[in-house]
Amino acid sequence: MKKKKKIISICLLVLFIVSSLNMTVAAIDGREVMERVDERDTGDSRHALMGMDLIDSDGNVRPRVLEVWSQKVDFERDLDHTVMVFHEPSSIKNTRFLQKENDGEDDDQWIYLPDLGRVRRISGGQGGDSFMGSDFTYDDMKSREIDDFDYELLDEEEFNGYECYVVEATPKNPEDEQYAKTISWVTKEHYIPVKVEMYDKDSEELYKEMRVESEVKKIDGIWTVFSTLMTDLDSGHKTNLYVKKRDNNYLLEYNVDINDRRFTQQFLQTGR
Repeated sequence: MKKKKKIISICLLVLFIVSSLNMTVAAIDGREVMERVDERDTGDSRHALMGMDLIDSDGNVRPRVLEVWSQKVDFERDLDHTVMVFHEPSSIKNTRFLQKENDGEDDDQWIYLPDLGRVRRISGGQGGDSFMGSDFTYDDMKSREIDDFDYELLDEEEFNGYECYVVEATPKNPEDEQYAKTISWVTKEHYIPVKVEMYDKDSEELYKEMRVESEVKKIDGIWTVFSTLMTDLDSGHKTNLYVKKRDNNYLLEYNVDINDRRFTQQFLQTGR
């Protein structure tokens, strides 16, 4: 089975689990840390209601609400399909996004914009574009092959109360990636990246940072993150992505039945 590493993924930021908490920690290297991150069980499917707050450098907030469905479609090759539907505000209501992971090549992505009234495919040249005005790009949401990176264990240190491995990932083919490198703080207890630094491809300077803002808790036996903050360090703009409540309960569920028709371009076009 090919191993895929999701460096940043909006829809799967809440879906991390340790495959075994009894592994020894001696003689571990950077690649092994990231393999353990990759080998987590994220369930056969996931469904969540999420908030996305766009925060400018002055602290002004533009809130958004979206719903996410994700389902594993190929267990042998570890491939998922994911769809997102924006509910609020009214200006972007019914905007829908679909991503289909591929084995050995870039994931397919499409978006439906109600104002245009049609489904548009996201081309490779648009990978660095902002997703819906957020600090996440289309490339941030794509899956990554573990074998496409070199890893180095830089340090072991505490972050936000968690003992972490600090791992640098450098692309073997820099022209194929949007970042010169990433550095991840991965918890020793859960193998969850609770902080990720992203370095600019041209200047090689740090310019984006993702931090987990919530405690790590178990939902249906799966270690779960409820809030993540992405910051553009150049502009000061931030995106807070978090699980929302419905009827006073957090709407986050695993291993639920999802109709395959939801992961189609027809659903993007019609919403059904």
